[in-house]
Amino acid sequence: MKNKFFTLTGILVFSSIWIVFPQITSKKTTDDPVPGSCTIFSASFGDKVFFGNNEDYYKPKTYLWTDPATTENYGCVYLGFKNYAHQGGINEKGLCFDANALPESKLNPHFELEPPPVYEPPYEDYIIWLPVLILRKAATVEEAIEIAGKYQRKNWYPDSGAISYQLNFADAKGDAVVISVDENGELAFTRKKKDENYLISTNYNKANPENALEYPCQRYNKAEEMLEAISSEKELSVDYFKSILDSVHEEGVFNNTLYSNIFDLKNGIIYLYHWHQFDEVAVLKVNEELAKGSINIRIKDLFSQETARNASRAYIVSIFLLCLSIVASTGAMVAVIHYIKKRKRKTKVANNL
Repeated sequence: MKNKFFTLTGILVFSSIWIVFPQITSKKTTDDPVPGSCTIFSASFGDKVFFGNNEDYYKPKTYLWTDPATTENYGCVYLGFKNYAHQGGINEKGLCFDANALPESKLNPHFELEPPPVYEPPYEDYIIWLPVLILRKAATVEEAIEIAGKYQRKNWYPDSGAISYQLNFADAKGDAVVISVDENGELAFTRKKKDENYLISTNYNKANPENALEYPCQRYNKAEEMLEAISSEKELSVDYFKSILDSVHEEGVFNNTLYSNIFDLKNGIIYLYHWHQFDEVAVLKVNEELAKGSINIRIKDLFSQETARNASRAYIVSIFLLCLSIVASTGAMVAVIHYIKKRKRKTKVANNL
């Protein structure tokens, strides 16, 4: 009976190490791997401007929806999670954004500035989130920067005076900027350099690298290596951007690339991939999607049943492995406690002899 117990304990310990250890060692400098590890980049060369993003997280239900144009707002197409949790988007003018998760960073409120606008009724109690406001009102990165600095910082939704993300914007002219918070709590604007064709952001603050989930970042370095290899307009293509996204995608128990998107900012085209499966693409034109009015659709429904099933299977396996790791860890802990108690009993008996 003892041999069976210790054999089972050994299996549980080994399983726990086998499942959890690769997840930890793959993110040696990550404080919390759960919030996601999105890789975002844009590049321009000649008459081409592309923007790419891997949405890395653990929630499988992802959506695409529209915010149609009005007399005051540009029309926008968004990607994200249910209940209109915007993660990224593009407007009819070719301005787009996505966000990287970061550890919390202090954000100065600047109450001397005018209050940010609120959503239309019946949501007038909610301030418009900054990137949503920018996509509604701005056509260029220059205009985005102006809007970002115009209002009190409530439109960042600071929690206890801090935020935990940065924003990456790009426009159809080829301009790009990462808006983050510096070490003093002020907005910082990291622009794409004039002598470079690309701008990248992952999970460290572009203005303050010490504010990081992962630094240095292997995904950043890989994307940079591949973007630096582009030397002509011909080499900048959707297929090449797809290969970069594939090279830096995530697969694991705690984190997966749920979807990937490439925006052709000059032509207003969205190339969408589901659950790091890059052999099938959904191609959407921004103007055509906006012409449909208000839509809200699961991203998986844009793909074949086979691609959707493959994603579902992969998710089920990841959940199974996560549960197994929890069981294994719990079993290992119980075994250690049992061993310690047994040693104490033996020591007590020996001392009484």
